Amino acid sequence: MEHPAFSDAGSSPGIEIWGIDKFEPMAVDAKMYGKFFNADSYIVLKTTGDNKTPYSYDAHFWLGGKTTQDKKGSAAILTVTLDDMLGGRAVHHREVQGHESSKFLGYFKPAIRYLDGGTESGFNQVEINAGAEKRLLKLSGCNNMRIEEVPAEASSLTKSHCFILEVDHDIFVLMPEGAKALQRRKIISVANDLRDDYHNGRATIEIIDEFSSDDDFSQFFEALGSGSKDELAEDDSTTTYARDSMTEVYLFRVIAGDELDLVSLSKPYKQGSLSSSEVYILDTPCSGVYIWIGKDVDDDTKKNYNDIVQKYLDSKGYPDWVQVTRVSDGIECSNFKQYFHNWDTVVAGSRSAVAESDAGYFSADAEESQAAAKQIGKSAAARGFMPDNGEGTLTVTRIAGDQEDLSESFQSGVAILYQTEAYVFKYQYSDANGEDAYILYYWIGAEASSEDKAAAKELVSEMEKELEGDVTVVKVPQGKESKHFLNTFKVVCTPGFMVSPTREGSNPSGGRCLCDLNEHLYSSHTKETVYVWNGKDSNTSEQEAALKFVETVVKDKKDIVTVDQGDEPDEFWEMLGGAPEESEEGTRSGWKAAVSRRVTTDCSLTAVSLSIAGKIGFEESGPDFTQQDLSDDGVYILDTGEELYFWLGKNTPERVKAARENILKEYIEDDGLDRTADNAVMVVVKQGKEPKVFRRLFPTWDVDMWDNQTSYEDIKNEAKASNPN
Repeated sequence: MEHPAFSDAGSSPGIEIWGIDKFEPMAVDAKMYGKFFNADSYIVLKTTGDNKTPYSYDAHFWLGGKTTQDKKGSAAILTVTLDDMLGGRAVHHREVQGHESSKFLGYFKPAIRYLDGGTESGFNQVEINAGAEKRLLKLSGCNNMRIEEVPAEASSLTKSHCFILEVDHDIFVLMPEGAKALQRRKIISVANDLRDDYHNGRATIEIIDEFSSDDDFSQFFEALGSGSKDELAEDDSTTTYARDSMTEVYLFRVIAGDELDLVSLSKPYKQGSLSSSEVYILDTPCSGVYIWIGKDVDDDTKKNYNDIVQKYLDSKGYPDWVQVTRVSDGIECSNFKQYFHNWDTVVAGSRSAVAESDAGYFSADAEESQAAAKQIGKSAAARGFMPDNGEGTLTVTRIAGDQEDLSESFQSGVAILYQTEAYVFKYQYSDANGEDAYILYYWIGAEASSEDKAAAKELVSEMEKELEGDVTVVKVPQGKESKHFLNTFKVVCTPGFMVSPTREGSNPSGGRCLCDLNEHLYSSHTKETVYVWNGKDSNTSEQEAALKFVETVVKDKKDIVTVDQGDEPDEFWEMLGGAPEESEEGTRSGWKAAVSRRVTTDCSLTAVSLSIAGKIGFEESGPDFTQQDLSDDGVYILDTGEELYFWLGKNTPERVKAARENILKEYIEDDGLDRTADNAVMVVVKQGKEPKVFRRLFPTWDVDMWDNQTSYEDIKNEAKASNPN
């Protein structure tokens, strides 16, 4: 079924909005974009793409806090109608006032605004405040800001939020102590818009912050009618809800019927577990609930999928504001796919499928990495971290109960790392300006003790303080070594080092030593022979590199025999304790390659807050984040799926810097993904010293942005200078 209101929908990139008026969609004037009546429901379509690639669509239906059941239902059903007219290619998102996704909030800058009431004729009105009323606006968030009207009384004020009080032709801006520079700029921008758009430029702006006098605060509370700055309440609001596990991910197959019947699936979740004739629910701790609908499911179920979702939320006791995303068979978004063990995506115009679990993992160079990124997302390019060609100076410290300097042996021969130990590498090179720069790598063996891990972190922390200037810190778990890390070893072949189980087992006299050289390449030793095993998915260049590496290590001391998967001689399996059985996936159970799964998702930028009491908070920016979303007094996590970049602004408080390990640990443990603080790659970067691979993840990068940025004090003065005489 088609609807004339959607006839031109999605024909060009951008935002389109419709309100619901008597069960029908009604186009909203662009002047009202970002302003939503709390008693109404809306449909918001975001079209993304260009002339070179097919458009992609995100269809959001927004439900106001006071909207009616009729408007809710109409918005949901009309979203399906809109999607049908787009060829079924849209991802659906249910958005509830006050709990919107970062993707949705990111569409509206500097803030989304809630208007009280709801009117069928209100969609195209522009509100003008003549100054005859008192109004208190509460501003929440920083990167994603919401504006809502609250009762104009002192009990509405909290220590954690910003407020704008409009009385007659006066606009008071109340800043909380500790507000970020980015937040302050946005709030003053909102106040300027209110003066210009809603008061016809006739209002006077007064900014009240921690630098204001007691008389200034008294003036604010006098205008409000009651209260004082000493009576501000703590913010006790929460957006969490009870789950069986606050970190677990659940996948259910839905059995159709009057009652909701769910079949729980076991981990690891795989793409092949989803049948095109079925409906599935994926329940996540951070991304809400996904409903996946197979392409062969009947049309009635596709149209009324929200009924299934509501039954599920009711059965779990979840609140109605939980984020819900509908994904269709073949139109899955990256955030959905990240919860699966692997996911093969067929790229338009490509001869074959690109496996997201592998693409970009060990890219030969930056160009290949970038090409993979264009196909499966920005995160594929992240391993191209190459500040130089690896010709700098390397100092190596082994942590194994004590500290041992191994710099000389690493420079003169093949590097051997023991998986029971941890290592700290200080790499010194010259940056683009010819100045000394440093990278501190700390490599963590898969079986390193907690004591050695802690000692490695402590040594890195000490070195970081000593170096002070241009230093980047990178934690490298075994098996997730970056290209630059590999290139620092003075060996011609790649990967350039050997991982041995234990120090004692590095030179076996007759037993076995299994060394992981790459994802599909293994070396196994006997007393006289070294076998190089090539997995069926390895390519020629990988096979040649593995063989060359083994030749470098073994020299003429042993015979080298190359074997291909499936053609192993009996002697090979005897050395490994016997040939295991083939598994369902065609790999040998009991001796399966320990492939590191690459978590691939849309890049996300998350602002971190740390209260005086030590409570850590996270606020994700929208997917279209820019450099301007970084505040020079803040901490941010740029998450590429596999790597986590921890960005530190120059003016970040010391107490926040000191909490780095706890922040990263809490961020990872709550996301429900198959990664831990131990096995995730972490890169600490500092404002003004960002590596090229970090900068490439932003649309543009201006190295002089912060130097040219107007100060908070100047912004305040500009706002006051624009006040009417």
